Amino acid sequence: MASGVDSELVGHPTSRAIRKNPGYAKLENKSKAIHDSLSGVVAETQALMREIGQLKDAQATIERLALTDSLTGLANRTLLTDRMNQALRGLRRSQGFIGVLMLDLDHFKVINDTLGHQVGDAVLIEAARRLQHLGRPDDTVARFGGDEFVLLVQGLANAGDLTAFADRIVTGLRVPYSVGTEEVVATVSVGVALTSESDSVPTDLLREADMAMYRAKDRGRNRHEVYGATLQVRAIERLGTERVLRRALADDRLVVEYQPIVDLATGLTVQAEALLRIDDAEHGQLVPEHFLAVAAETGLLPVMDDWVRASAMRDLLRWRDASRSAGVQRMCVNLTARELASPDFTSRLVGGLQAAGLEGGDLSIEVTEHVLMQTSHSAVSSLGELRALGIHVGLDDFGTGFSALSYLKDFPLDFLKIDRSFVERIDIDERSSSIVAAIIGLAHALGLSVVAEGVETAQQLARLRHFSCDLAQGFLFAPSISSCDFMRLLAAEEATPQAC
Repeated sequence: MASGVDSELVGHPTSRAIRKNPGYAKLENKSKAIHDSLSGVVAETQALMREIGQLKDAQATIERLALTDSLTGLANRTLLTDRMNQALRGLRRSQGFIGVLMLDLDHFKVINDTLGHQVGDAVLIEAARRLQHLGRPDDTVARFGGDEFVLLVQGLANAGDLTAFADRIVTGLRVPYSVGTEEVVATVSVGVALTSESDSVPTDLLREADMAMYRAKDRGRNRHEVYGATLQVRAIERLGTERVLRRALADDRLVVEYQPIVDLATGLTVQAEALLRIDDAEHGQLVPEHFLAVAAETGLLPVMDDWVRASAMRDLLRWRDASRSAGVQRMCVNLTARELASPDFTSRLVGGLQAAGLEGGDLSIEVTEHVLMQTSHSAVSSLGELRALGIHVGLDDFGTGFSALSYLKDFPLDFLKIDRSFVERIDIDERSSSIVAAIIGLAHALGLSVVAEGVETAQQLARLRHFSCDLAQGFLFAPSISSCDFMRLLAAEEATPQAC
């Protein structure tokens, strides 16, 4: 055998070989030439082959984990950013638009808190599947974290196509999710940003889409908003509102005002609705319309709601102590979807009543149709628990939603409030008058009492009495007033002067 000189191993591409058993083996090939030491020609070639199937599978798994979300299998932030950079470079070669849609499932925490994280995960997986089905093959669907998703849409010739696509997403994701025995409703808020400039920055597009998404939440959720200059201003205002809220909590600037609720048979104040206000040194008095959405987004609302209820209970006892008669029978407070879904809400409310020396019958809880839409069937059972404690439960702003009649049939209620938009026209518009009369008749047939909101004229009051409405509130009787002024109002009805 001729002596030779070894050369280095030379790698070759991988190949596949048919196994004896069904399937293929992945092989890595390397060869080495052996040269004759005298003539220098190749005397022989040595080949090395090894199976690398498991190695390749492991590498693929690592790459997949690094670039995809483990729960949904969607792209993660890293892969999304890479795809966005590629799409922006593509704008240098051809004109058009790319769009970024930021999506957030509305009130998703309520689902996790009431039904558990397993149900929440199932909803996320199904939402991811729907988004992939709604998108085009070249679109990138990514999970951005928690209940947030991002869609990257490329190759748009018309910017209007993106808003139509956003509408389809809102419609497609509002269809109830069936998880085991539960039917879960989870609507979505969508923010849209788009660009035709190749030098745009991915982080800027994501920030703009995020601003637009929060605008969609501020305007009622279950909708989309497109980023524009006005949203830049809105984002700055939102930061300012959050600072006002935190300052109000730190400096004890929260205030509760009360609006009287009058018995139309006697003309006397029998209930009070507690309403939160903020007395800000810079902006003056702020009503919930100014800060409620931001308070909910920042997690400050539960603290504020607990404070309102505790203050209202103390004031109710104070009024009763100063009254010769029964005085105010019940205090009315509003209830949010988050509170209704909280597992410990009922026990916390009972604890507050006991601490104040009150009973369930001293309190009324008001929920809107919007709140009921956001709750699952299991969460609504807490309304039944409240009624079992003697607490009255009512439906606020009746007539403004789409499923009001079904709520009267399906939910445990004691009273309903007719929205002011109907009351304000009953003395000038026969159609509104007929609707109010029909609502009162229907409620009484179901054993519910009726409160009319926004009564401002004697003519409206006369109509409501003619229709046998039970209770009413509005500027005709009094606006929302301080606790001391409310005590004076009660004293005037009793003709007994009171000092506050």
